[in-house]
Amino acid sequence: GEVEVPAPTVTIKATGQQWYWDYEYVDDGLTMTSYIMSEADRQAKKPNQPRLLAVDYELVVPVNATVRMQVTADPTGVIHAFAMPSFGVKIDAVPGKLNETWFNARKEGLYYGQCSELCGKDHAFMPIAIRVVSAEQYAAWIAAFKAGDADAANATLPAIS
Repeated sequence: GEVEVPAPTVTIKATGQQWYWDYEYVDDGLTMTSYIMSEADRQAKKPNQPRLLAVDYELVVPVNATVRMQVTADPTGVIHAFAMPSFGVKIDAVPGKLNETWFNARKEGLYYGQCSELCGKDHAFMPIAIRVVSAEQYAAWIAAFKAGDADAANATLPAIS
């Protein structure tokens, strides 16, 4: 039978590019691009995050909330796959097609995934990082993002130890 999907709290569209992810917070009209960090940048800015998984901009979502993921790939590009094993999510990102899934993260923290479809020379270098925060932190983050940019928004979040 059909699976009953709870009403989403947040809808995010992830678009696989060669070789990074574009994210759109659909309800808020906010967009950002997430690239893998160079090793020098990671050591300087996020030394406690894992090599080859740290990104410059993490996807930020609220805890205990239904997050609808719309997943696609650049129409001129190749197939990718959006995978976040901790949340049981793995879905193809196909050019010109919109796939949909959802997750509900029950614990705050920073979670890592990767593109899991061989997509070309930099396939190994398009990680996915999702930061799960309290509803209050998420609301403050979205407000700061709307008022400024992703850097201003990220400044509202507590440091990760």
